[in-house]
Amino acid sequence: MAQIIKSRSGQSGIVYCLSRKKVEELAEFFQVNGIKALPYHAGLESKKRASHQDMFLMEEVDVIVATIAFGMGIDKPDVRFVLHHDMPKSLESYYQETGRAGRDGGEGYCVAFYDYKDIEKLEKFLASKPVAERE
Repeated sequence: MAQIIKSRSGQSGIVYCLSRKKVEELAEFFQVNGIKALPYHAGLESKKRASHQDMFLMEEVDVIVATIAFGMGIDKPDVRFVLHHDMPKSLESYYQETGRAGRDGGEGYCVAFYDYKDIEKLEKFLASKPVAERE
């Protein structure tokens, strides 16, 4: 993942994760590896979330590592890549999240990383939901 981001140096991107813990771990990993990245999730103080969002919008950082808490109402048309560290919970989520790349008509690059264990976890998660929520 770091190689993909480094190959797009200077471009804006979003890395989505399903857990807050993974968001924090990946943001730190990217920072240690010379990538200007910040975490964004509902567990952060609202001031910190706003600051991280503003830094991303003002291009002070290249990458936001986020849960689904990031994106609603965010208007950054020049996002060039969206990476999914975890498989999204639904196809609709995947479409919404990948749709944040290339909104300005420029290139948008999207990759989803997953393992068969992710599919099993998602199936178990969905099986516990009422039928109406599975769709």
